[in-house]
Amino acid sequence: MALETNSFDNLEPAGEVGAEGEAGAEDTASEDGADPAVGTRTPAADSTAETEPATAPDSPAAPTAEALLTEIAATVREVADLSQRYHARAEQRESVIDILRSELDVLRRGERRGLVRPVLADLCRLRGDLLSQAEALPADFDAAKAADLLRSYAETIELTLESNGVVTYLPDEGDRFDPRLHRRVGGEPATDPALAGHVAGVRRDGYLDIEANSPIAPAEVTVFGPPKTTEGEQ
Repeated sequence: MALETNSFDNLEPAGEVGAEGEAGAEDTASEDGADPAVGTRTPAADSTAETEPATAPDSPAAPTAEALLTEIAATVREVADLSQRYHARAEQRESVIDILRSELDVLRRGERRGLVRPVLADLCRLRGDLLSQAEALPADFDAAKAADLLRSYAETIELTLESNGVVTYLPDEGDRFDPRLHRRVGGEPATDPALAGHVAGVRRDGYLDIEANSPIAPAEVTVFGPPKTTEGEQ
C-alpha cells in the first residue's frame, strides 16, 4: 500500500502536464531565437517557395496591326518615290545619249564633206566647163577636135585628183606583172621566152593613193604568155 500511495503522489493532472509541456516548448523556441507566433516552416512550404518563378519584368507591348500597316504603307511610298526618280534619271540619260549621237552624226557628215569638198568643187567646175563647151561647139567640129577637147578635160580631172593625194601611173611595156598594181585584161604569146609574165601593153592607167601607197584602181594591162611552139619543135 505504501507503493501505491507514492505512485499516486507522483502522478500529476493531465492538464497541468500539458501546460508545462507547452511552456517548455515556448522556452525552447525562445532560446533558439525563433518567433513563437510565427512558428517553424515546413519543408513543403520551403519547396513551394523555391519552385515559384520570379515575376518577370514587364515586356514592351507588341505593335498593333494598324501600326504595321502604317509602316508598310510608308515603305511602299518610299520605294515608289525611289523608282520614279530612277526612271526620271534614266530618261535624262537617254535624252543626253540621243543628243550626243545626233551631234556625232552631224560631225561625221561634216568631216566627210570637209574631206571631199575640194573634189566636189572641182567637179562643179568641170560640169560648168562641159556645159559651156557644149554650147560653144563650132559647126566644123570634127572627131580630132572632140578628142582634143576630151583630153583637156581628162587633164583637168587628173589635176583635181593630184590635189587630193591621188596620182595616175602608167606601167611600161616589159615591166614585170605585179598583181597588186596591175590587172590582167588580156594576153599574147611572147616572141622571147624571157618576156613571159611581163607587161605586153597598157589598156588603162592606174590610180595610186600617195599617202597610203596603195592603188585605188590597178592599171589594166595585157601580159606576155609562153611563146608558141611549132609542130617541128615539138
